Amino acid sequence: MTRYQYLSRQLIRLAMRVAPCERQAWAQAMSAEMDAIPSDLEALSWALGCLQASCHWRLKSMRPTDFWLVRWSMALWVALVACDALAYAGFTLNYKLGLSTAQYPYPLNIRLLGVTPLWDPILTLIAGVMLLLAVILIFRRKSAALAAVATPFVVLLLLFAIRVSRPESHVMQSLSAMYQESPFEMIWPAAGFTITILICFALWRDRQTPAPR
Repeated sequence: MTRYQYLSRQLIRLAMRVAPCERQAWAQAMSAEMDAIPSDLEALSWALGCLQASCHWRLKSMRPTDFWLVRWSMALWVALVACDALAYAGFTLNYKLGLSTAQYPYPLNIRLLGVTPLWDPILTLIAGVMLLLAVILIFRRKSAALAAVATPFVVLLLLFAIRVSRPESHVMQSLSAMYQESPFEMIWPAAGFTITILICFALWRDRQTPAPR
C-alpha cells in the first residue's frame, strides 16, 4: 500500500466517523466508490471531498443547545433580562399602587414613574415571568423556548419605545446625556440587544434542526 492509499483510507475512515447517523449509508457508498478509483492522487482527492462533505453534514445536523456551555450561557443571559424586567415592574408597581409607606428609594425616577401608565409595569411583569419560563425551556431544550424568549423581548422593546416617545418621561434626554458623557456607555445596551437576537437565532436554528435519533 502506498502512502497515498494509506492516507486516503484514513481520511475515509475519519469521514465515516464524522458523518451523522442519517448519512452513514452515504459515507459507506463513498468509501466503496473510492476503491474503484485507479489513480492514487484522484482517490486522495475523493477522500478529501468526502471528509469535507461529512463535516458539512455534521455541522448542519448539530443543534446549538447540544453544547452545555452554550445552553447555560443562554439561560443565564435570559435570567438576567428577566430579573431586570421583574425589578422594574416591582419598583414601578410599588410606587403606582402605594404598597410601601416608606420613602421611595429612587427619588430621581419619580418624574418618570408619575407619567408611567399602570399597564406598563403589568406587561413588564408578565414579560419577566415568561422569560423565567424560557430559562426552564432552554434547559429542557424545548422548541417552545424560542417563543418564550422572542415574545417578551419584543414586548419589552415596544414598551421601551413607548417610554422614549413620551417627552414627559425624559428617557430620551437621559440617553442623550449618557451618550454625551461617553459614547462607550451605549455599548452595553447595544451588546445586550445583539446577544438576545443571537439567542433567538440559535433557538430558531434548534427548531430547524431535527433532534438526533
